[in-house]
Amino acid sequence: MNLSHDNISEELLARYLAETASEKEIEQVNAWLAQSPDNERELATYRLIWDHSAHAAKTSFPVNTDAAWNKMKAKMTKPAPAVSPEIPKPEAREIEFIPTHSKRKFPVTMWAAAMIALALLAFGWSHFQSTKSAETQRIATTNNTSDSVLPDGTKVFLNYNSSLTYPADFDGDLRTVSLQGEAFFDVKPDAAHPFVINANGTEIRVLGTSFNVKAYKEAPVRVDVSTGKVEVSKASRKIRLIKGQGAEVLDDTIRSMEANRNMMSYHTQVYDFNAADLNEVINSIRDGYHVDVRLSNQQIAQCRLTIRFEKEPLDATLSVIAETLDLDLRKEGKTYWLDGNGCQ
Repeated sequence: MNLSHDNISEELLARYLAETASEKEIEQVNAWLAQSPDNERELATYRLIWDHSAHAAKTSFPVNTDAAWNKMKAKMTKPAPAVSPEIPKPEAREIEFIPTHSKRKFPVTMWAAAMIALALLAFGWSHFQSTKSAETQRIATTNNTSDSVLPDGTKVFLNYNSSLTYPADFDGDLRTVSLQGEAFFDVKPDAAHPFVINANGTEIRVLGTSFNVKAYKEAPVRVDVSTGKVEVSKASRKIRLIKGQGAEVLDDTIRSMEANRNMMSYHTQVYDFNAADLNEVINSIRDGYHVDVRLSNQQIAQCRLTIRFEKEPLDATLSVIAETLDLDLRKEGKTYWLDGNGCQ
């Protein structure tokens, strides 16, 4: 093959193949190609060798056309090696050449890989978030109550301003939950997996029973048992309760007492008082109706009352209490007051 060109230089052909030639130089090459079909075949041969020698297209370095052209000439003048019939001939590859004067394109395969990586990352994060959220569940109330069933079948009724945290699946030896506020539990029996409630540093452990736990901040934890047996412990102190018994957990002791017979009034709106002092009655009304009810003096706090209310409106309930004990009832803003001179 003749490498000497009277009408065109090798450097110009190199710039043409590298797509760095000017418009005038491109016109020169096109005119040279039009002179003879041999020139077209010669350029086609140069292009094939150039494409296989253009490794610079895969790098971020600028293309050196002179070096590439010299490398191409060396390949053309070097005898072709003998091809062994046992070795399959490699398939021809198409190599995209990107000239230095244009912006380098991001390979499609790399775009695809990047998109796949982003999709996997998004899926992984979404899966992590869903897994994380699935590890623990939370029920919370503010000015409302909530009736729920836990994964093990335990029923929970949550009072105002309360929250319960529990696992999505009880798959360990213990069925452990955390309570802040007040809730009534009807625990599904499972002797092999005790049900444990953590409430402000107090632990309540049961196998299958129903009971109420009151654990608001800055107040003693109170437990009242409706059915079955309950174990209440804090630090090294422990007490076991049965139906009809209750306990109040203080800083240094656990005090046993009779269970509050109106422990579920905030849920049922049924109040049953038997020779209860007025202070106890008002506390039950206050907690059950979620209103501010106060006594004007401590003399009337010791008045005793035996009465039953079943889903009565608040105003009717307070009016009956006032009439029964010969007290005055008034309302100031959102606060109800009971006033009188004491009981005979």
